[in-house]
Amino acid sequence: MRRKQARQLKQAVRTHHDAGAMHELLHRSVKFQHKRLALLRCLQTERMGIVVDAAILLYCQRIADTMTPDALDAIMRRAAMQTK
Repeated sequence: MRRKQARQLKQAVRTHHDAGAMHELLHRSVKFQHKRLALLRCLQTERMGIVVDAAILLYCQRIADTMTPDALDAIMRRAAMQTK
């Protein structure tokens, strides 16, 4: 997936709450081993009511386990704000 495609997916999520686009963005973040971004997108995906694969949940749980409570809280607040 090229950056242009990622931008289009982000736009689809923002404007249409497109579940398929959110799912693709999450998988892209995990593929590229993004940490904070993958966790953020995982939280956003769950808030949209999309089922997240167990392997991705495990990846994100491992990331969350390494974070300070303040950093984790900031990501959770950001996820909540962006999925309203």
